[in-house]
Amino acid sequence: MTHYLHHNLLNFAVRFIQIIIVFPMAVLLSFYIEPYGSMDYELHFLLCLMAAAATSVIVTKYSRKLIVLMFIGILGMFAFNSTFKAQTFEGMYDDYNAMLVNMTSNPHKVSYFKPVRGTYFQNQRVKSAMQPTHPNVRAFAVENSTRYFHDEYYRKFGKLTRYFSLFKHIRQSWRYVNDPLGMDYYSPPTESMQLLAGDCDDYSILMASAIMSIGGEARVVISPNHMYTEVKLGHVDDLEKVSYAVRTLFPDEVAGGKIHFHETGEDLWMNFDYTAEHPGGPFLEPELYSVISFEK
Repeated sequence: MTHYLHHNLLNFAVRFIQIIIVFPMAVLLSFYIEPYGSMDYELHFLLCLMAAAATSVIVTKYSRKLIVLMFIGILGMFAFNSTFKAQTFEGMYDDYNAMLVNMTSNPHKVSYFKPVRGTYFQNQRVKSAMQPTHPNVRAFAVENSTRYFHDEYYRKFGKLTRYFSLFKHIRQSWRYVNDPLGMDYYSPPTESMQLLAGDCDDYSILMASAIMSIGGEARVVISPNHMYTEVKLGHVDDLEKVSYAVRTLFPDEVAGGKIHFHETGEDLWMNFDYTAEHPGGPFLEPELYSVISFEK
């Protein structure tokens, strides 16, 4: 009787490990096996999940001890190996949650985006304030584009990870301060990056300059009572990939909400506004007056 009970418990433990090892194995596979061509990240992860499940079944059939050793090894990598320090169990949950939410919540395209020419002097003042090639701005951007999100995420999402890290740092640190009374003051980025304070135009000029200094494309959008930065995150066909990246890296901020974007030609642009908690957050004002673009 005791032997029979022990045998059943052993079988149950092995089957349990066989099942729960599948998801963390799939997460690791998804990091190191790139999606084929333009394959969606959801489909890519599903294939990794199927591969992990098949591997688990085959290994268990071949050797029960081996599946237990694999389970212990994966736990060890997540717990102790600094190479995977971004892949904590909480991070795995965020990846899984982002995948599910992205499959059930469509991004929101703003269909009324029709750029119109702004005043000449306002455009010129913004362009004159930009400093994307200033060495101090470049150093600030490089440092803070690597401040958040481990390199495993860079391997997964590429340059988006750098842009999002920069957004996270500037937005979280920014404190709103009004312009001098009766004056519309545009702070240069070298000043704003030290103070990390100012109004919406100061923030926009700093964000656009910083993004451009690390190779990104940015533009400044002017609405009736606001100014914000938009960053080009790829082609419209990359929408699902970009949306998944946002949901993965900003899971609490998105929290099941929509990802907002503007489509210009075939290019995908998302706002990096301080009024939004994540890239592609809700727009403060839907009506737009001007879009200021910069030379590449």
